[in-house]
Amino acid sequence: MVRYTPLGNGRLLIAFDTDYRIVDFYYSKFASENHSSGHPFYFGVSVDGNFNWIDRNAIKHMDYYDHTMVSVVNYTHNGIDFENRDMVDIYKDIFIRRVVAENKTGKDVNLKIFFHQNFYIYGNDIGDTAAYFPEYRGVIHYKGGRYFLASTLDESGNFCDQYATGVKDVGELKGTWKDAEDNELSMNPVAIGSVDSVIRHSTTLKAGSKFTLYYFIIAGRNINDIESEYSNVNVQYLQKLLRRTTNYWELWSSKVTPSLDSDTTALYRRSLFVTKSHANDLGAIAASCDSDILKLSHDGYYYVWPRDASMAAYALSISGHSETARRFFALMEDSLSEEGYLYHKYNVDGKIASSWLPHVMNGKSIYPIQEDETALVVWALWEYFRKYNDIGFTAPYYERLITRAADFMTNFVDNNGLPKPSFDLWEERYGIHAYTVATVYAALKAASNFANVFGDPDLSEKYENAAERMYHAFDERFYSEDTGYYARAIIDGKPDFTVDSALTSLVLFGMKDADDPKVISTMQRISEDLWVNGVGGIARYQNDRYMRVKDDPSVPGNPWIITTLWMARYYMRFGDFEKAWNLIQWVKSHRQKSGIFSEQINPYNGEPLSVSPLVWSHSEFIISLLEYSDLIRNRS
Repeated sequence: MVRYTPLGNGRLLIAFDTDYRIVDFYYSKFASENHSSGHPFYFGVSVDGNFNWIDRNAIKHMDYYDHTMVSVVNYTHNGIDFENRDMVDIYKDIFIRRVVAENKTGKDVNLKIFFHQNFYIYGNDIGDTAAYFPEYRGVIHYKGGRYFLASTLDESGNFCDQYATGVKDVGELKGTWKDAEDNELSMNPVAIGSVDSVIRHSTTLKAGSKFTLYYFIIAGRNINDIESEYSNVNVQYLQKLLRRTTNYWELWSSKVTPSLDSDTTALYRRSLFVTKSHANDLGAIAASCDSDILKLSHDGYYYVWPRDASMAAYALSISGHSETARRFFALMEDSLSEEGYLYHKYNVDGKIASSWLPHVMNGKSIYPIQEDETALVVWALWEYFRKYNDIGFTAPYYERLITRAADFMTNFVDNNGLPKPSFDLWEERYGIHAYTVATVYAALKAASNFANVFGDPDLSEKYENAAERMYHAFDERFYSEDTGYYARAIIDGKPDFTVDSALTSLVLFGMKDADDPKVISTMQRISEDLWVNGVGGIARYQNDRYMRVKDDPSVPGNPWIITTLWMARYYMRFGDFEKAWNLIQWVKSHRQKSGIFSEQINPYNGEPLSVSPLVWSHSEFIISLLEYSDLIRNRS
């Protein structure tokens, strides 16, 4: 299911579903634990006894507010207009929702607002406690080293007036959220096990007047953390946090902006927020906070794929946000194996994550890797250095990361100089892949450049020669005069000429020129064979089965955001700016209302498929817009 307006500060990350319910609540030192795991936190209002849980039917508008990582939601209930603003403070581990209700009915009304907490602490509902603490005027959910205080405060100094805790999803017990629907709460003070809670805030809203209420959840590791932060809480303090967070993100997102129309630029800034919200203080950049995929596979996308994260670090770097890129490179240096390669994926705390890549193939021991992931980190680090000339930061990584990884890539080659087999970027096939060749080539070129910078000419020549040998071997073994285009892979010694969008990498990573006749014919096949008739967009490759909606020979596969943007970036290099812009416009047309991009698009109705947001989609959008803007500016 689509996630809206993710909000985060590197330790606390919150995302909403289309019904404006909190469904992902990540919190830890590195935002590594999901304490809701897709289970919704409801939000309800009652006007003169007429109660309603707010959902998509009531919502008029839900988006980021004015180029900030603060969300704004507008809705109406029983003649009362509401505007909510949600944010996670940039420094404190506190989530705040400001609710403003305006009464235009011409009469006084009784207003009650309900906030439901549905924690699954550490991702499960075993042994949780929910209890009302009178000294904090709110409900605390806790287990082990995780505490969450939920309360409310209005501008008159009033806190929540009713509460309820109870058991959920046990037998016929659905949870305390049902208790709210008659407008009165049970005042049950404590519950253990699988539990939830609701708090209520009541007021009389005079005709023609406005009412402002603050709801907040303080996250901490123990009761002392809760007490320390709660001691600061008053209306002025909550207003200050909202103001400083709004101002921070307004300035943060304006560092580097494309010279394009206002709608495109606004969407660019939203992509910055989505990408940044998935980055933690350790340097991890998660692929997606959307936990709904867990229902399909019992595993998800909240991991660090070095490939996805490298592209995110690159996007943030060229958009002026080098601090996130620097943390990422530090994490990758710590994550590099003794042999000099990076594993398939990592948890956001830096530890090696679950993987379906085997260590044995046909009875022989293999590296369980996608070599492009190692390569892209080196490439992204060079691009960072090229932009910032940050020799002080980069120097320690020369021997600890760059040469170790480059030595591995130089040695991990076959007799022709091509990379030895590893898994493809789509995580499906084992062989020698064009995308891997292009990224390893780019990484070896980057390592050669680094060696020159650090006065190591012999090593520079070694990496340069390895790259050139790889370049020539690729042309000899991957191109076919018979087909007129490049193979996507060599598997078990045989070329695989399935048309694959990943072949755009030959141009995007500088291995081939955009106007090379062999490249032109390859890109033409991609454009013709992978364009999805009807809804549009570029599929990954011919007969892609992943999340296929139905068997249909007329559809090559689901269109992806990243693959469509790859083609846009190719056309920019080729000089066809009209085609590039049309593909960017297609991507824009498939955003969600808050600017969220999914991984895939349904080829029949244009709706999002798979996880949403996908950080890689947003990263490619940032990169595409900055490249397009620069090329247009230079052309004129």
